[in-house]
This record gives sequence, C-alpha cells and structure tokens, in this order.
Amino acid sequence: MRVLATLMAILMLTSLLAGCASSEGDSEKDEQIESLQSELANLTAEADDSASRVITLEAALGDALASVEEMNETVENLSTRLSAAEWHKANLTYELSEAMAQLNQSEDEELMGQLEDQIENLSAQISEADSRIASLNSELTQKQNEINQLNATITALQSTMNSLTYNVRNRVDSCPSDNPGLEMVVGYDDGTGAASPGDGQVNFDEIQFSVGECPGDDGMILEFQNNSGGWGPAVMATMGGDLYFAGDDGIHGWELWRSDGTIAGTYMVKDLREEECVTSELSGEETCENGGSLAVHCWGGTFGCHYPEMVAGNEKIFFVGFDGEPGTESAANLIVSDGTAGGTFTVRHQWRNWGTGYDGENGWRQGYAGASQLLVIPSSGFNPDRVVYSVMQVIGSTEPGGAAEHPPSGEELWISDGTDKGTLMLANLVPEDESWVYDGAPYCCGDFQGSAPRDLIKKGNYIWFTAETDNYGRELYRYGLSAIGGGLFLIKDINTGTEGSNPMYLTSGSNGAYLSADNGSSGQELYFSQGDAFSTKLVKNIWPGANNSSEPMHLIKFGDKLVFTANDGQNGRELWISDSTEAGTFMIKDIDTNGSSNPNEFNLLDSTLYFMAETEEFGRELWRSDGTSAGTYMVKDINPGNNSSFYWDAGFWSGKLTIVHQGELYFSADDGGTYGVEVWRSDGTSEGTRIAVDMNPGENSSWPLWYTSVGKKLFFQGVTEEFGRELWYHWDNPGPIIVNSEDS
Repeated sequence: MRVLATLMAILMLTSLLAGCASSEGDSEKDEQIESLQSELANLTAEADDSASRVITLEAALGDALASVEEMNETVENLSTRLSAAEWHKANLTYELSEAMAQLNQSEDEELMGQLEDQIENLSAQISEADSRIASLNSELTQKQNEINQLNATITALQSTMNSLTYNVRNRVDSCPSDNPGLEMVVGYDDGTGAASPGDGQVNFDEIQFSVGECPGDDGMILEFQNNSGGWGPAVMATMGGDLYFAGDDGIHGWELWRSDGTIAGTYMVKDLREEECVTSELSGEETCENGGSLAVHCWGGTFGCHYPEMVAGNEKIFFVGFDGEPGTESAANLIVSDGTAGGTFTVRHQWRNWGTGYDGENGWRQGYAGASQLLVIPSSGFNPDRVVYSVMQVIGSTEPGGAAEHPPSGEELWISDGTDKGTLMLANLVPEDESWVYDGAPYCCGDFQGSAPRDLIKKGNYIWFTAETDNYGRELYRYGLSAIGGGLFLIKDINTGTEGSNPMYLTSGSNGAYLSADNGSSGQELYFSQGDAFSTKLVKNIWPGANNSSEPMHLIKFGDKLVFTANDGQNGRELWISDSTEAGTFMIKDIDTNGSSNPNEFNLLDSTLYFMAETEEFGRELWRSDGTSAGTYMVKDINPGNNSSFYWDAGFWSGKLTIVHQGELYFSADDGGTYGVEVWRSDGTSEGTRIAVDMNPGENSSWPLWYTSVGKKLFFQGVTEEFGRELWYHWDNPGPIIVNSEDS
C-alpha cells in the first residue's frame, strides 16, 4: 500500500539525517544527536498520524465489505422467501381454479355453498400472497440499492487508499532567502480543490499534512534593504503574527513593510509617498526623489527632528510620518494601516496651509516636529483599536487673508480610532489666547505652544501623562476615558508655583504609578501616586540636599514592587527597589564598590530581573537579581577579564538591544575574539548563556539591532559583508529537516 512507502520514506529520511551529522567536537555531536532525536520524534509522530489515517480507512473499508456480505446473505434469504411465496400463490391459484370448475359443474346446493366459501377463502389467501410478494420485492429492491451504495463506497475507499501518496519538493518562498529547504507533503492525488487528479503530485487541498522546515535556526529573510545610509529595517511593531516595520528598498524610500519570516510573506504594504520626478527645461534630464513616509526629517531652527514611531493594536497599525511630495514636509501626521495597501492612509493632515512665517506672541514650541508619543489602546468589546497621542493641530485657510479661520490649537492630547470622524482632542490645557499678524492684519486667537503631553501610560480607564502650563509648569495629569468619572485632572502640583516638578519616567506599579520628580527642595527623586493629590508623595529622598538628586531612572515594575537605578551620593548609580514606602526603599546591592555599575537594559523573566551592569573587574556584563543582595549576581563573564561584552544604549537608531523571547533572554554581545558582536541567548545560567546566531562568521561583527519577538520567531536586523544590513530571524527549528541523499 502507498502509505507503507510513505512511512518507509520517512524512516529513510531519518537515516539520512543521521548520516549528515558532522564529525566536529563531541559537544557539537551531542547537540546534533539531540536535534536528530527530536526530529525523529516529530517524524514518528507524523508517521503515527499517517498510519492512524490508513487504519481508519481500512476499518471503514472492512466495515463496508462486511456490510455488503451481510446484505448479500439477506438478499439470498429474501429471494428464497420470495420463491416460496410465489410457489404458495401458484398452489392457491390452482386450488381456486379447481374449485371454480367444480362449482360450474355441480348442481348440489350444499356442495355449491361449500365451494363458494372455499373460493372466497382461496381468493383472500391469494390476495395476501400478492401483498407478501410485493413487500418482498420492495425489500429486495431496497437491499439491492444499499448494496450498490456500499459498492460505490468501497470503490471510493479503494480509490482514496490507492491515491494516498507523497512528494518531496523545494521549499523556497516559505523560507528565508538564504535558507531554501525541502519538505515532504502527504495526501491524496484525487484532484481536490484546484489540484489535478492522477498527476502524481500532491498539491493545494490534496495535501493532508507536510513534514519539513527551512534548514537551520536562523536566516536572512530577504535581500531588499538598499538605502544609501546603510541603515537596516527599523521602527518595528507586531500585529496578527506578522512583523511591521520601516524599510527602504532603494526605490520607494522608507515605507511600511510587513514580514512573516518568509520570502513570499515579506513585502512593502504601500508606497504612501510616491516618487516625484522633475524634468529640467534646459537639459531635459529627469531627476527623481522619493522621501518615504517613515523617513527621519529635521527642519532646523525652532523646529526639531521627526523620528518615526509605530504602535500596533489588534487590527490596526498606527504610525507617524509624511505623505506629501519630497520637500513639502510641514509636520508629521498620524497614519493608520490594517496591513493592506487600501487600508493605509493619513488619518488627518493636522498641519496644513501654515508656514513657519506665522508666529504667535510667544513663538512656536521649540523642537516641535508633529504627532508623537503614540500610546495604543487595543480593541475591546465594541471599541476599536485607538491611539492616544500628542499633536498640534494647525490648519489654515486656503483663501487669501483667511489665516484666522483655523488657528493653531497648541500641542495637546488627542485620541483617534483611525478615522477622521473618530479623531478628537481629549484635553486642551493651554487656552488659545495668542494673537499674530499676517500680511499686515492682526488675528486672534490661537495657541502656538500647547501643553506638550509626554510620558503617556494607561492605567485602567485613565491616561496618565505629564504636561506643561504657564500656571504650574510641567506636572502630572490624568484623563478619564469613561463617561462616569472621566475628564481631565491635575493630579498634583508637586513643585508648587510656575516652575514645574519635571516629572518623568512615569511607570505603572501596583495600585498606582511611580515617577521621578523634583519638588523644588529635595532634588529629582522617586515619587508614588494613586492618581490624586493626597496620595502623591515623595517616596524617599535618596540623596538628601536641595542641590542633590538621585535621579531615578530605568523604572520597571517588579512584582508588587518597583526596581530602578539611583545615585545616593555615596555608592554611585546602583540597583534599587521600592514598595512605595520610605522604609521599603533601599539599594539592592552595591554592584561596583569602586564607582557606579550603571545598570540598564532591564528585562523580567520568570520573576527574575535581567540587566547589564559594569564593574572594574568584569566590565559591562549580564547580571540577574531576585530583589535581594544575595540573589543579585553576574550570569556570565562573556568577554573575559575587565573587558565589556555589552556597551550600547538603546535608542531610536538601535531599537531594543535585549528582549525576552520564548522563555530566554536574547541580547547583543561581544565575546572578545571568537564571534564579534552577535546575537546571544541565556536561560539565566552561566552554562546556558551561549551564542545564538553568528551572522558574520568569525571575528567579524554583525551588530544586531531592533530585536522584536513575533510568536516563535525573533526578528532583528544585522550586517554581513555579502548582503549589508538586512532583516533576519531566529527560531528554535522544530524540524524535521528533509534532505536529499545526494546532499548528505
């Protein structure tokens, strides 16, 4: 049977896998053996599944054959009974004819009466026999129909079992570009769906299951990044199991792309800012420019630089960028995408028909570049995906002298569901009370500054943020999204008066939020708030003195506590913990007793904090902490001695440099001679901290950046000599990997 050939092929391929193992070091052999054993287990499971399917088919065929045999016996019995009934009817008919003949010849009235009774009785018996014969004929017909149906079922089952087959074929489009592989597909060559029956191939809906993955645990997905600056894919977000990011193929500029980790599944979503070409009147030469919707743009002077941002809900991607002709960048606007070209568009042009020549009494807000500070609120119930953001709406009139029709509203807090109708201002902290002059005529009133909301977080149904006003300076606010108890609240004027407390690093904690702030007398210290003035308090003056500040940084929720870094003026910047009380706020450990260890890159994994810290003895390496001094220690000295394996700071150009993925920590590290700067992984033990991907083999570095976890795949970008900086992914290949005998 064909399924036996399938099972034999699977076993043969398993043997080939074992034969392809290299003869390198014992540890590598052990890893290969372990990998092959895992692949064999997967193959065995697939084989068992296939065998189970065949057993089911054989059982169904056996049942059908048994039913046919039983029905044939029933038909034979019915035929015997029918013959007996017809013989009995013939006898009755003969007796009836004899009785009628006697009646015609007899003149004896008594005998005639008896004959008439006999004739009537015989007629009734003959009628009963006719009825029985008709019933038997009907039953025979029904059984014959059932036999015909069973025979058709048997024929179909035999055809299905005969069509069970497999093919080994190339796996290219569904793999990274530098990791094409093979896969075995098993199914029925019966023409299901769009497939062709009996062509010896299993395609489309004919496929029942497949065995095989792209070889290896990592690969460059697609060679497409071709921008002259040498920067790779960046600004990443995840939605629906796919990666969305900014990419530049050298033709369309920086635009929105998506990838599922395969060649076929990696493509530009939309060229939102299409190429603009100009033909010289003198030379006739055409020059073309494509700015890209996700390009970084700097205006200089009062206005700053726009750096793209991107967030993802359940069904929508929100990002900020441009869609006009190159050279017409006025300010970045909010753009929405559902992952399709048709569903990607600018929500609203919130800066239009205004030039920098307009100027209010206090001037434009320094460094303004457009919509920013994106905070996504994923869809829930009847509410769609929404985004809260900070933007200055400046929409002037196109009519001469009509600049007063839509004056600037200042940079304030807005919300949008991705539609123009669903885009509105949440809070307007600074009033439109400035006047300006245009073309010799005075106009009023507008706001050229705004409150500039920053540090947005969502707690329950409230948006917490910091904002700046003339009356209070920059302080802490919250806005309720619900109809009941909603609206804008100044949580507390921490530094009373107009100076502002400079709140920053707003971080959600148990029953409230932590932040760094300066009350004007204690310096920049740790604060805790439950959302009202009474509960907003200085947790601890870690470095006492009006001119001293511990400057809490890197705040992260740690169970029901907070872990952060601070400088107490004696031990340098070290690792601290707080339960929001003064007594419960203390330094976990003085990691570098001769200075500051400057912990950073915080990640939580299984209730353990992983971070990078520096000591004179070991340099900057990977550490872990359970919140106690004894439980805080270096995981591994990756770059031996006082050399550092990690020395970067995460930012816009690098994205995440450390990330938790599939139960382990992944990060960029330099072992000081064997691999260069490559992708490493750790399970929290020294033995389990090892190289994950060596993109640039040998001492050359690939400088991996922008780690993003999407399901079982870890995406990142890195540089190689052959391809430059491109998009890569890593995963723990579940196998099995199919190989040809000539490849082993």
